[in-house]
Amino acid sequence: MSDPVEPKARELKMWLAVRTDLPVSVGKLLGQAMHAAGWLHLRVASEKPALLQEYLEDATPKIVVAVTSEEALERVEREAAAAGIPHQSVRDAGRSEIEPGTKTVCLFGPAYRDELPSYLRRLRTLQNNQFTAGIAEASA
Repeated sequence: MSDPVEPKARELKMWLAVRTDLPVSVGKLLGQAMHAAGWLHLRVASEKPALLQEYLEDATPKIVVAVTSEEALERVEREAAAAGIPHQSVRDAGRSEIEPGTKTVCLFGPAYRDELPSYLRRLRTLQNNQFTAGIAEASA
């Protein structure tokens, strides 16, 4: 058995903001998250390679948070941009469950939580019951 890892005082993290108002399946949301992660990692590797390297040398924590509308997702984008935090939103192609161009998720970071704007720090972790209605609609 390995020794427990000592928690760091400050840790770089990424946050994935997910719209809970969309009638989409879990699989669709996972695909959207993968798009955001792939594109954001490429962007940060190009624009802030030392930041990405530091993030990758640690536990690479990611936190999934809920937003209730496209407007809230756009605020996540604006707040991250204003704070200089790397971010990547995804617009769906519209091939399966939702209309083309629908914004679904926004991944932001790596960043230290204490350096986030207050709006981003106040986002709450996504809970199963927050998108259960959407999943039921998508599978109907």
